[in-house]
Amino acid sequence: MGDRLMRNLRLVLLAAIASRVVLPHAQQAHDNPALHRPDAGDATLVFEQPSNLWFEGPLVTVSVSADRNWALFNEEFEVHLISLTRRRADPEMLRGGTDGVAAASFCGSDLIRLAKRGQEIGLFFPTPQGPVLSKLPMDANPICSPDLRRIAFYRTGEQDRSVFVGTLESYREYPVNGKVISLAFSPDSEMLYVLVFQANGESTLSSLEVRTGKMNVIANHLDASPVEDQMGVSSDGKRAYLALASDGSPNDAERQNPRAERWLKIYEMDLTTGARRRLVESPGQDNSGPAQIGDSLYWSRTVLHDSIIAVPAAGGNAKEIIAGGEFPMWSPDGRRLAYFFGGWRLADWALNLDDAVVNVNENMRRASEPSIIVAGNHEDFPPAWSPDGKWIAFHSHRSAKPVPEYSAPGSADDIWLQLANDASAPEKRLTDFGWETGSPYWSPDGQRLMFVSWERGGKPGVGKVYILTMDTTAGAVIKTEMLPLGPQIQSVRSSAWSPDGKEIAIEDDSGYGKRALWVIRADGSHPQKLADYEGTSHGGVDWTRDGKAIVFAGLAGDLLQIFSVPRAGGAPVQLTHDSGNLMHPRVSPDGRWIACTRIVQSKQIWRKPL
Repeated sequence: MGDRLMRNLRLVLLAAIASRVVLPHAQQAHDNPALHRPDAGDATLVFEQPSNLWFEGPLVTVSVSADRNWALFNEEFEVHLISLTRRRADPEMLRGGTDGVAAASFCGSDLIRLAKRGQEIGLFFPTPQGPVLSKLPMDANPICSPDLRRIAFYRTGEQDRSVFVGTLESYREYPVNGKVISLAFSPDSEMLYVLVFQANGESTLSSLEVRTGKMNVIANHLDASPVEDQMGVSSDGKRAYLALASDGSPNDAERQNPRAERWLKIYEMDLTTGARRRLVESPGQDNSGPAQIGDSLYWSRTVLHDSIIAVPAAGGNAKEIIAGGEFPMWSPDGRRLAYFFGGWRLADWALNLDDAVVNVNENMRRASEPSIIVAGNHEDFPPAWSPDGKWIAFHSHRSAKPVPEYSAPGSADDIWLQLANDASAPEKRLTDFGWETGSPYWSPDGQRLMFVSWERGGKPGVGKVYILTMDTTAGAVIKTEMLPLGPQIQSVRSSAWSPDGKEIAIEDDSGYGKRALWVIRADGSHPQKLADYEGTSHGGVDWTRDGKAIVFAGLAGDLLQIFSVPRAGGAPVQLTHDSGNLMHPRVSPDGRWIACTRIVQSKQIWRKPL
């Protein structure tokens, strides 16, 4: 899912700024009492920005201005410009005379903006007279040379595998063998360094002589992330700073391993010999985006703590069941909870997610050690048990052999079926048309499976509801249909069957953080809106066991919490007041508990002297 977001981000953002004058303001950055506390060696924590996102949180990119006074946090649908001196967001400075900014990057201490101004939409570059619209492609990812006389860029997506170097008026194209994930100029602006992720999962760092166009390989077989990042060059031009998972070649089998210690570290590389040494690491956390500014190295760190918790259905305090898990699913008897684990490692984005299950007692105490229930190459989301307990259905990007990255050929994106109590039973692929497919859910009668997916050939990012009618004896699909939802429902994020199977609750994404809770009949007809609310990511919905209320995750201030709204209509009631973000609510079969994902995460900016 992460690579998909990176590929489609700019198209979605451009549609957003075309249809709305000003994007939402950045959230207020929170002060942290631990600021300037030494972390390891002589490193110092400069700033921390909490996040209420889900998997999108680790994908937020962070950069610091050349004068060290500003930081950019580029999120999925908005960007925050933070004053590091005043320790708060400055949306007016971010706009800089435009009507709305969708993404930004530093050009020295000023900004390149993907923005809208009047009827103009595109990439605006800074000038003494203010931002000027360029003729660069709107999907370009540009950087400025240190002397501000040149630019370089690559284009987002798989269709373009080239680097472009020159000026705003004239630039040349240089093909590369793979997907560009980072660019950096030398301090004298005469050399461009290019980090490319190749189809075999290895990365290559090369230099491009700006005046001659000559390209030289500096280092092959690098263990970099396929996710776009920033790299830095030392002030003397002799060393590069980049994020790698290891100092050796990547191993595709290890990429799929949930327990592999393949978190990104910051390395210093000799640009003459390719020799490298590790400068920064923090087990269980990714470090990325290194840059030398003045006499210090700056970088960002992703801090994420996730767990499966349970709260009383009427509201109250959470009980942690398992640390390091997300997306709970109940067994029919309510005695087991399945979830995925592995963490959102940027080097192996989503490849390393497998599923485990634990036993729980009636008081939501864990009654067993975790055991694996679904595992294999690439991403696995937790299984849904059929009501009779015979089958488990799950979403997976299953691949026959280990793959190097999320969108690699040979990966599925579909719904799978397996006998619930036979780990050696074959996995049956039920669909072959998935595109960012979500988890499936059984109807109460056990005859249908429902899931959300984008429509192939349709608009990216628009979720549709699909129903599979099942032959539960053979474990085969009898009929596949997409529910004919009306135009009121714009993009489904999640859905849930009512206890009698006659209705479906839907989390609808209206854009700009706006969510709507709908109820439709099982055939997709008669939509009824129950609530409008603020949300992020895939918050999730479920029904209480008596069918009288629906629970969902929505924003309460800056945190996602669990709410309940009567099926008959009425005001939502906040059930939780947790210090973390709660999402993906699933009501227990006996109706007493709501299992949720709990996430506390942030992006930090660190520095250390060089």
